[in-house]
Amino acid sequence: MSRISYLNNQFLPHENCLIHIEDRGFQFADGVYEVTLFENGKLIDGEAHMERFFRSLREVKIEHNFSAEELKKIQLELFARNKMTNGTCYMQITRGQTNRIPYCPKNLTPTICATVSPRKKVSEEEFARGFSLMTHEDIRWKRCDIKTVGLLASALINQKAKDHGFDDAIFLRDGIVTEATYANAFIVDENDVIITKAPDNLILCGITRNRLLKIAAEKNIKIAERNFSLEEMMRAKEVFLTSSSLILRPISKIDGKLIAGGKNRKIARILNDAYGEFVSSDIS
Repeated sequence: MSRISYLNNQFLPHENCLIHIEDRGFQFADGVYEVTLFENGKLIDGEAHMERFFRSLREVKIEHNFSAEELKKIQLELFARNKMTNGTCYMQITRGQTNRIPYCPKNLTPTICATVSPRKKVSEEEFARGFSLMTHEDIRWKRCDIKTVGLLASALINQKAKDHGFDDAIFLRDGIVTEATYANAFIVDENDVIITKAPDNLILCGITRNRLLKIAAEKNIKIAERNFSLEEMMRAKEVFLTSSSLILRPISKIDGKLIAGGKNRKIARILNDAYGEFVSSDIS
């Protein structure tokens, strides 16, 4: 069976999902997207993903008549048509097609597309070994809280990290850690307090980030949402990244330097195991 994707009210063979050359997503990166995890026949934190999706649409003022329920049904139908029991769904909405003009015209018909893919999980070996980061100046625009398709800066720096032998890069802005190229950053201090940057315009407030903070609170682990520096990160007992596809990645090295000996996984393990229990539960 060929892969099935979704484009503008149609479920089509993936290779037939073609978008017009003057779609503003192609010309201006004028669109937003979401990636939702699908496990055990359900969309994980589906409501939260839709809330963020619609917030992004409002922030960039893309007019539409979609409802959250309609978008969730499309995602579930895609997994069913592709006979997948788990994976991720990428859904994108752009402002639509028009002549190439610099301003944002009104009353366009938005373009909506969606694809599903298998999810690459962090293996137990990778979790134990940990991942490596390089530091880099945060060169992105100042509205990182909007999940737009304008990902060139993150893509270039992620590639730069891999070209230099690292797994990912961690962004710094005015000496403050913001986030990784496609993930939120956490540290654990000497008192086992989890610290992560408070939501603002300089980071994307992750759905998995928020879920893991709720889990930490349920486990009576102390949490602080505040700025922290690279120096504080290097002194941390643990460092890890979170995202909706890879969930949690422990960090063992930053710029080639070991973090707490490179082996401490106490808090990361608690959160990762508890997240697995959450995914397997009836809560979605």
